[in-house]
Amino acid sequence: MLSTAPALADPSVTDGETRIVDIALADVPLLDDSDAQVRDLADQPATMVGVTWPNDNDAPEVQARGRGEDGEWTEWLLLETAENPETGEDAAGTEVACVGVVSALQIRAELEGADVTEGLIAHVVTTSPAPADSQVEQFTGPEARVSQADQVTTMAAVASTNPATPVLGPGAPSYVSRAGWGANESVVRGTSGADQLKAVVIHHTAGTNNYSASQSAQIVRGILSYHTGTMGWADIGYNVLVSKYGQIFEGRSGGLHRNITGAHAYGFNTGSFGVSVMGDYSNTAPPRAARVAVAELVGWKLLNTFQTSVWAKSSWTPGTGTRFTAGKTISLAKMMGHRDVNFTECPGLSLYGQFDTIRGEAQSFIDGGWKEHLWAFQGAGGAAKLGTVVKSAHRTGKYTATALTKGLVLQEGGSAAGYATPFGPQWGGSWGRPARNASTDGDRQIQPFQNGLAAREGSRTRFVKPSFRDVSPSRVFFLEIQDLFAAGVTKGWGDGSNRTFQPNSNNLRDAMIVFIHRAMGAPAYTPPRTSPFRDVNPSFVFYKEICWAYKEGITEGWGFGNNRTFRPLEPVKRDAVAAFLYRAAGSPAASTSDADRFKDVPRSHVFAKEIGWLAKTGISRGWDDGTFRPNAYIKRDQMATFVMRWMKHTGRA
Repeated sequence: MLSTAPALADPSVTDGETRIVDIALADVPLLDDSDAQVRDLADQPATMVGVTWPNDNDAPEVQARGRGEDGEWTEWLLLETAENPETGEDAAGTEVACVGVVSALQIRAELEGADVTEGLIAHVVTTSPAPADSQVEQFTGPEARVSQADQVTTMAAVASTNPATPVLGPGAPSYVSRAGWGANESVVRGTSGADQLKAVVIHHTAGTNNYSASQSAQIVRGILSYHTGTMGWADIGYNVLVSKYGQIFEGRSGGLHRNITGAHAYGFNTGSFGVSVMGDYSNTAPPRAARVAVAELVGWKLLNTFQTSVWAKSSWTPGTGTRFTAGKTISLAKMMGHRDVNFTECPGLSLYGQFDTIRGEAQSFIDGGWKEHLWAFQGAGGAAKLGTVVKSAHRTGKYTATALTKGLVLQEGGSAAGYATPFGPQWGGSWGRPARNASTDGDRQIQPFQNGLAAREGSRTRFVKPSFRDVSPSRVFFLEIQDLFAAGVTKGWGDGSNRTFQPNSNNLRDAMIVFIHRAMGAPAYTPPRTSPFRDVNPSFVFYKEICWAYKEGITEGWGFGNNRTFRPLEPVKRDAVAAFLYRAAGSPAASTSDADRFKDVPRSHVFAKEIGWLAKTGISRGWDDGTFRPNAYIKRDQMATFVMRWMKHTGRA
């Protein structure tokens, strides 16, 4: 641990800040050092360093070293060439490497035996300890004393571009959250997730292994600054970083429970989980604490995506830029090294040599791990019914939930249960459990849940809670009734939790006109003093709307002159509704032949043209027996459906 007065590379960089200074090596003295030439950055404090070169240059071999607090130079550290996450080719620069707290730097770079430092830019990174860095040991490992829930609460208070990791389900390893290690969320761009996890890819960061447990957070902050600021990436490239002490640091944001696409293994970023051990393990084996932490991460990530064998393999079809023939399907281990897929020595020969040991330990974590959700998944039909895990077990509301491409596993105190649902990836705790299977309604997919209805319309998914106590989410026209209420077309009776819609009641003629008037935006209108209908006097509650409909030609009523009637309190028939909506739409071109799709609407029917238009536009689909039932009274739920479809067809919704 750092002392209360820690050594600083540069006293002007304090309180957890990270500074990157770009220095053209052509402006730095060139010295001879044994059999190589080096650029000497005297009096240049630093804790980390990376190097870049022009985009069209070949990648040189770059090494760096620093002068420590004791005045001695460190060993030369290889700066591994970074990989462009978008092309898979060598990036025009190295990864950033930790050199420790140093007061000066020296850099050498050769290509085909010749010095090429003149065209390079050194990116000198200075990190500093933050007040909380000495506490990170409390967040992770077997001695963790700060719960994940407390860290998640802290994370929720941080302005973040991507979703924070929620409290993970039972059996998850303790870790240092992004808030815990002090991520600067303002430099982060949006990340994305995959529908399936196929492998865990192991890396090392390279750089010095000579760092304290408290200094680990500084290193992670430095990597974030370099990856985003110097390399221009969306976020830190790795999903998780592990210190040599076994500390686990949350890497790329978006949620450890998700399959976040990183920037760590080109061609294999989507569908993999990148774990990088901090340090250089080319010639030095990682300490046991780091190895066990990696094994625990591998076992947890596989088990929580319902994969029970670390020795199994997954199929990939890589593109160009990897070690494999583009377009050819290959089979790779579920735990593999960066060198297995790209042209690199990462994660170092000594770490790579321990893979079988790590796999064995990871399998032990799987075998003895928490399996409540796995058992529920298997009991509900497995991948064939529920698909693949999109969000592994996490707390949301009162549930511990696992979300899959075609299902959900939910647990509320007792045992877990699996459900088939296409809304698994979008599900939220406020939805409750599925109340019925999903179904198709026209061009949309719907499914009722305990607390509302989920609907997918094109690329849009929404969840709608009920506003009427007598219209449950399982009702066939629930969504149309809700949408009509949201549009202000219907208000129902009562308010709050006592509001009702009376969906099974016959819809009256006066109410039908009011609904059309509101659906058209309630146009301003001053009614006449004398009513056009002898049965609708000026004191009638909907006098204005009925007079407006008559003036607009939407309704004609019965009779003529002083004998004209509207019959406002009679139930309205379905054929009359067709006529009202057709006229309200401006009486568009239509043919009586369009009514042929209904076997009970002959072309001779007085409203055949209007009913045919309703069918052609999809506003009415009729019954499964091929009828329209023109003389039947329309129920209020049917009315809501007709009006909402009419509003969408006419561009009013």
